[in-house]
Amino acid sequence: MADLLDIVPAISTHCIKDGAGRCYVRGLTIPALATIIARFPTLKRIASGGVSNNEEFIAQLIVGCAEAIGPIIAAASGHLGEAEYEKRASELSPEQQLKFLEPIVWLTFPNGIGSFAATVMRLIGGAKEEKQVVKVRLRQSRSTSPLSSDAGSHPTMQ
Repeated sequence: MADLLDIVPAISTHCIKDGAGRCYVRGLTIPALATIIARFPTLKRIASGGVSNNEEFIAQLIVGCAEAIGPIIAAASGHLGEAEYEKRASELSPEQQLKFLEPIVWLTFPNGIGSFAATVMRLIGGAKEEKQVVKVRLRQSRSTSPLSSDAGSHPTMQ
């Protein structure tokens, strides 16, 4: 029988190479995501289901991530909630921030943010029952071919 340690893979990391050196990032955990979401009103609004359609969801997600980019990068670098790391990450150029953000998102949501959001919404809202129409034949229909055991049927050759 498999154990939890057999099922859960080792934590994946990604190396960001820059002129100043290397920095390793990993995906964010649920507690790290919750901590970051709780700090930023736009992300909190998205998480509470306050977004009505996909276009608004994407727009709000972009705004929320822009506000939280420093804490996201710091948390993925192993420095969740550390002000100096968050400040420095916020001051990176947009190109450098995206260099960090791309692997962080991929490591955090390997099946995509949409898949994660759909799963969360399903858990929060409960499983919706889908009604299926099933047709059931009430009586057996008679076969038009004669039974093989009938006297009138031809014997089979073996």
